[in-house]
Amino acid sequence: MAKPATKPDRAPRLQPAVRERLIIDGAIRYFSANGWIGTTAGLARDLGIAQALLFRYFPTKDALIQRIYEEIEQHLFNPDWTALIEDETRPLQNRLVAFYQDYVAQVGTKDRFRLFLHESLACEDGHDTRYYGLMRRTIFAAMVRALRRDAGLSTAAPLTEAEYELVMSLHGMIQGLALRRWVYRPRLTGNVDKLVEQKVAIFLGGVRTLVGASPRKPTTKRKAKG
Repeated sequence: MAKPATKPDRAPRLQPAVRERLIIDGAIRYFSANGWIGTTAGLARDLGIAQALLFRYFPTKDALIQRIYEEIEQHLFNPDWTALIEDETRPLQNRLVAFYQDYVAQVGTKDRFRLFLHESLACEDGHDTRYYGLMRRTIFAAMVRALRRDAGLSTAAPLTEAEYELVMSLHGMIQGLALRRWVYRPRLTGNVDKLVEQKVAIFLGGVRTLVGASPRKPTTKRKAKG
């Protein structure tokens, strides 16, 4: 006689907040690997839970994807980055290296970066535009001002498109590391922090040659008079 079919194991009972966290983390991994064409049925199988349980927390796939977007956005921007880039008590090269090493650590992880690419391709005028608009107003503008100060130029004049393109060339090199690390084959090998240092050094060397400037010495903070 054929053995009766066995029912799948029930998912263990968990606190709602814990279960939601497990679903979100699992969804990030799942859609990072499969893209947005992945299904909630496939995700439920991957998580080892019933699809009905998944729908208790996220009634639609769109609701789940929106929650994933919110998770990604929390790691795409750090408001402290602008102050770091404009901190003239540190050499400019040191500041840019510190910023991009932290940027890669936050944004350039496998799941976040791959989801960011999936999202950018799926949304021609949505999140991608908002994100780069934010980066342009803050990070890229701070980089342009820092480069002007490094060259002994005034920061009073309006920032130009040519200057934005200049700093975007460095940003593109850093994004290229993440592409080679998580998308292209063969995969990137080597110490990413060291490669960031290399890219920043090449960029600054080229810019300083272009404008005929020498590295500025860091300023010292004045002690408040007591």
